[in-house]
Amino acid sequence: MDLKQIKNQYGLSELEVYKQDTATQKVIFTANELKQLDSQYTEGISLRLIKNKKLGFSARYGKYDLDEMIKEALTISEYSPEVNFEFPEKADNNSKNNERVCLVPAPTSTIDLNLFKTKGENIIDIVQNKTKGTLIDVVFELSHQNEILKNSKDLMTNFNKILYSFSVNLRETNENDFIEIYTAVTEEQIPDYLSYLQEILTLYSFAKKHSDIKSGKCPVLFTQRALKDLLDIIESALNGKMVNERSSPWHDKLGKKVLSEKITLKQDPGFGFMARGYDDEGNEIKKMNLVTNGILENFYFDLITAGRGMPRHAPTGNGFKPSLALPPEPSLLNLILSPGKKSLDEIIKSIDYGLMVDQTMGGLSTNISGNMSLNIDMGFLIEKGEIKGRVKDTMISGNIYNALNNVIDLSNESKCYWSQIYNPDMLLDGFTITSK
Repeated sequence: MDLKQIKNQYGLSELEVYKQDTATQKVIFTANELKQLDSQYTEGISLRLIKNKKLGFSARYGKYDLDEMIKEALTISEYSPEVNFEFPEKADNNSKNNERVCLVPAPTSTIDLNLFKTKGENIIDIVQNKTKGTLIDVVFELSHQNEILKNSKDLMTNFNKILYSFSVNLRETNENDFIEIYTAVTEEQIPDYLSYLQEILTLYSFAKKHSDIKSGKCPVLFTQRALKDLLDIIESALNGKMVNERSSPWHDKLGKKVLSEKITLKQDPGFGFMARGYDDEGNEIKKMNLVTNGILENFYFDLITAGRGMPRHAPTGNGFKPSLALPPEPSLLNLILSPGKKSLDEIIKSIDYGLMVDQTMGGLSTNISGNMSLNIDMGFLIEKGEIKGRVKDTMISGNIYNALNNVIDLSNESKCYWSQIYNPDMLLDGFTITSK
């Protein structure tokens, strides 16, 4: 399609078209039984346009009528606020960024679903041999996604990715107790599911013993899985939209200390399973130091938030679509928290009395103030350097920003679970524990 011709036909200032197709193969076990072997293919298109400084959007799955979509987007634009940005241009022929105008042939990949089925059966056999009466849910998935972005300034980008996902959930119900432990990972190769399963079984063995913890203040160790709840809040505080609205407590703190000097956060688009060069708006994704040794260095912006800032900011290449049906919004790619020097075991041995948190009830992502009262889903008493047992009916409360200014230690290994955040385990002070 000739986007320039379509732009002129409708009297538009800008036009952008985004296409996505996704093929997935999935094997699902529920409550120890094979539930589903499934292969799916979906495709869709979305567009954005600007006319009279107003932004319009439309999206379709499957078959579509482009003229109908443009008319819908024009109607939406009439009720939208003015925007102050332009879509990026095609890179200069001599530019090192010229790769973004080159289509990369889409890789193809399929897998025999019986391979996933065999792995799922193996997991269930292992768990049943080590436990009694547990129910196990397992999901293996192969996903191949292809995205093409074009705009009326001759820019074209293409992104292809093949990913393997694995999740496991272990449940056990007894007369006076309920245990549920889960994990999920996504990688570019079939995950080492046995190592993740061993993590689950280790936690299960700790959870079978119960311990009481005293109410009051003590160090809290957030494992790699649980720390994401706190880092989600930090990600929101760095979001250019929140900064523009002055709802971020850091909106006027650039160059100032906002976290413990032990904390360094950065975005590295070339790292991890979602490594890519350009965002869903066609801008180069910047490698950024966000917080260095506790000092706030940068926020992140998409086109809209960069154009609305006072003063205006340059887009950082952080405009990503939450789904095909939604327009881009500010989002980080590969948030990395630099690790420390001690192993997790060494940190545990250093704790005289404390709480280890591995799973929470969640619900923190919208609480940008940082104030929280968080129910512990899976937590353990640590006493004299040893994990004693699982605590029940326990809550921690306090302010996340204050706690992250009181970091005691970080483990020396970072991992990524069910997100694009790579982080170590973190021991910190500043929370109050309430236990029945």
